[in-house]
Parts: sequence; C-alpha cells; structure tokens
Amino acid sequence: MFEKLKKRWQIETNFQLILIFIVFSVTGSAAIYVKGIIFQLLNINSETALWIKIPMYILTVFPAYQLLLIVIGTLFGQFNFFWNMEKKMWRRFQFKKRTKIVTLLVLIGFLSNSNKSMANTIEKVTLGGGCFWCTEAVYLGLNGVVEVKPGYSGGHVKSPSYNQVVTGSTGHAEVVQVTYDTSLVSFKEILEVFFATHDPTTLNRQGADIGTQYRSVIFYHTDQQKVLAEEIIAELNKEKVFDSPIVTEVTKFVDFYVAEDYHQNYFARNKNQPYCQFVVAPKVAKFEKIFKDKLKN
Repeated sequence: MFEKLKKRWQIETNFQLILIFIVFSVTGSAAIYVKGIIFQLLNINSETALWIKIPMYILTVFPAYQLLLIVIGTLFGQFNFFWNMEKKMWRRFQFKKRTKIVTLLVLIGFLSNSNKSMANTIEKVTLGGGCFWCTEAVYLGLNGVVEVKPGYSGGHVKSPSYNQVVTGSTGHAEVVQVTYDTSLVSFKEILEVFFATHDPTTLNRQGADIGTQYRSVIFYHTDQQKVLAEEIIAELNKEKVFDSPIVTEVTKFVDFYVAEDYHQNYFARNKNQPYCQFVVAPKVAKFEKIFKDKLKN
C-alpha cells in the first residue's frame, strides 16, 4: 500500500511518507482548533442557524488546514514537496470527486454541530426541598426532565450515609440532582415547580421533618442559575406569594453524593408505605394538578 502511495504521489523517500501522516494529523486537529477560535470571535454557537454554521465551517476549516499544511511542511524543510503535492491532489480529483469530499465534510460538520447543540441543551441543578422522596417523585413527572437522582449535598463529610445525614451532624441536605433538557423545560419552570411543591419559608423544616438536612436550598451549577434563582425569590417575596419571607438558600454547587439504592424511585416502589401515602402522595397530586400541562406523557 505504501509503495502505491509513493508512486501515485511521487513520494521520493519514506521520510516524506511518514511526514505526510504526521502533518495531516497535526494540521487537521489544529484547523479544528482554529475554527473554534474563529467561531467564538464571530459569536457562532449552538443557537446559530445551520445555514450559517455550515458555510462558515467550510470557510474556516479549509483555509486554516491548507495554510497550516504548508507552514508545518516548511518547518520540516519540505515546502516544495507539500506545495506540489497539494496541487497534484486537487488536479487529480475530478469535479465529482471534489463534490463528494466537500459534501462529506459538510455532513461531518453538520453532525458535529448538531451533537454539540444537543449536548448544550442538557443542564443540571441540585435542589433541597425537604425529604428527597417527595422532590424526586415530583420531578420524575415533569416533562423535559431527563434524570432525577436523590442524594446529599452541602456537607463537610465525604460519602455520607443516610443514617449519618439524618442526624444532622454532617451538614448535608437531602437533595435531588435534576438533569433537564432546556429545549423542553426552562430553569425558571424547574424553580416554579420547586417553590410550588414545598414550603420555602420554614427554616430547616418541612412539616414534621425537622433539621438542617431538610432545609430549603438551591445548589446552582452556573452563574446564570444563581442570578435567575435570586431574581425569582425576590419576585416571590415582593408579590408576597407566601405569608412569610422565603428562607431558601442559594448556594454554589460543590459536590453531590448519590443516595443508597433503596432511595431511588422510592415513591413509585413504596406507595403503600404510610409516609408515602400521607406526605409524598399529596405533594405529587398537587404538582400534577398545578402543572398538568407540563407532565410527561
């Protein structure tokens, strides 16, 4: 195979052949990096229309690739070789072949940007609203929520157990980490459900559940979440939606420890348990009544 390549492209030495593979891989990666910088400068992101992104992808990657190929080839003392090889390459390819290559590259660019766009719609937030059996059951029914994991956040003990957390000595709050698709549900809607399904005005308490582990808290994952959470709390207080001021903490997320297996999807698996019947079920019913147009099918 190497001999055929050498003959076809008039490669004189094995060094030039090895150099081709090295330079192609380096320039390919570098061109993608340059594209990222240019896209950032032009403010092209996941929200930009595809009919703009795809042409810009071609216009940034190809020139960068060609330029870097010559520059790096020159550093190895092979400028004439790479310059001539590039001319031969494009001369050998017929129009149809060139069209196929460009189409393939456009498709690759489209898929990579589409995947990036999809990835950018997924966000997380960690919320404490009393016993996590309740909050988990509520968010599992909300359209746009991808995953809900009960666990512990905000404490000073690594990998705490449930038995440790319920004593209140670890500093952790019982929380749920909600993974959601922002193209289906907004962070504001996530918090609307949060404030509608627990009492954010009782300090370190939810009904009969008393202790810092049951505190109302929003562990934000981004600065934007922090700003929105504080704005919503200020608005709710201003409009006096609740009889007392909101005491919900807005704290930067640091760590999250997933709760033991038997806590996962607890309400669905233990509906006949007294706590589920008298505490969890009413909250789920309230959520389904208020947000009936936002429930999962």
